[in-house]
Amino acid sequence: MDDLAGFVAPRGCALGRPLILAAVTGSTNDDARRLAGAGCGHGTVVLADRQTAGRGRLGRTWHAEPGENLSFSIVWREGLRTPSLGTFALAAGLGVAEALDAFVPSPTTVKWPNDVRVGGHKVAGLLAEAVFRGDVPGAVIVGVGINVRGTRFPEEIAARATSLALASGRDVARADVLAAVLLALDGTLGSLAREGFGGLLRRLVARCDTLGSAVRVGDVAGVAEGIDAGGALLVRDAAGELHAVTSGEVC
Repeated sequence: MDDLAGFVAPRGCALGRPLILAAVTGSTNDDARRLAGAGCGHGTVVLADRQTAGRGRLGRTWHAEPGENLSFSIVWREGLRTPSLGTFALAAGLGVAEALDAFVPSPTTVKWPNDVRVGGHKVAGLLAEAVFRGDVPGAVIVGVGINVRGTRFPEEIAARATSLALASGRDVARADVLAAVLLALDGTLGSLAREGFGGLLRRLVARCDTLGSAVRVGDVAGVAEGIDAGGALLVRDAAGELHAVTSGEVC
């Protein structure tokens, strides 16, 4: 992890202060959850070079080889009473997408609810999990996985995954990506906490490649027409009925 050993969060960025580095851990989300429960400060970031039990949405395993990718989790404590958990993943996805534009030749897109893609291939994923104190959320853990330098993927995901190196045709420094992403996430998550999801919605809709496509989410099938103010995907079925889908896998 020599390329990240001396990393310092960008000036003016509240995230990554402190940044806790681990060569190997089970899950950075689990580590961040434990730290949040112990009272760590807003903006604490846990980053691991390798996770043995890293996960994405729906219990999926997140693939990450040492030295190649970024796998980290943020402890977010500000403005937790207003936004829904789903909007944290969407706001984080928007921030990651906007930051990664600087490293690839074509603009990134967001697949609702939590993937960032380049040319239709997944380059990053997000996972938001709440930490409660009784019935009150004390923190949201935002897990981020970004394929930075890898060029090979497991067979089961190879057809739909990519990395910044593959998409750009050049080596990409992990420290540069981390700095850009933390700064962007501080902006989008901060906007969500202060102003609600509405201030980010236009930017997200413009970047969401799910919209206009035929989709199936659970029992709902139709055309994805929009995203509402609560982060739900709006799907119009063949009978003309509009459904607000709040969670599920988009097929």
